[in-house]
Amino acid sequence: MIKKIVGLVTTLVCAVLGGVAAWSITSEDLPDETYTTERARVAADGLDDSHVYVEPSAGGAFTDDELARIDEAAAASDPQVFVVVWPESSQAGYGSDSEVLRQIGRRLDRPGVYVQISPGSALDSVDVGIDAGYFSIYESPDEQWSSSRETRLLLEKIEENDGRSYELGESTGSDYWGGTAGTIAAGVLIGSLGGGVAGAIGLIGWFFVRRRRAAT
Repeated sequence: MIKKIVGLVTTLVCAVLGGVAAWSITSEDLPDETYTTERARVAADGLDDSHVYVEPSAGGAFTDDELARIDEAAAASDPQVFVVVWPESSQAGYGSDSEVLRQIGRRLDRPGVYVQISPGSALDSVDVGIDAGYFSIYESPDEQWSSSRETRLLLEKIEENDGRSYELGESTGSDYWGGTAGTIAAGVLIGSLGGGVAGAIGLIGWFFVRRRRAAT
């Protein structure tokens, strides 16, 4: 009886801890509503009447014709796409690319897909203001960076995004786990499995201790 109680308590404790850990891990990308960097504010203002913002420090990264093609495709896409072109910066006051893209989207208050292009670095994107199936524009450069290649790649991704099913409003859980309910269920499952393993190890250890005591 004691063994069963110990095993049950261990499983329950691990299930709770697993749920907390899973929630923390899968929700770490939720937006911070309390802070907007200066860089994000300037970009949002630049996107107020356009779908492409080019930071002055990245001027010349694309030709005017390429920017016009990107802007036209981004505006026609559903959900809409908003593109930011700038060099990556570790001193801009934010922790990740997705974080600053969410800051831009919240300030602009226009739901859609926000894309960062940093010449020589990977494309990155995040959904802002919409709840939809997982979609990511993330491509690492596998050859020397060029505006023509980047334009072609981005237009392909915008076409892939166009017509995607979505609803206004963001989920409070991770897309990988199927939203809030999926996150909680995954945490309980992980915790339960962990509890079962921990309980089994504990019972085996208890068994050997009892045998050693009996032998002495």
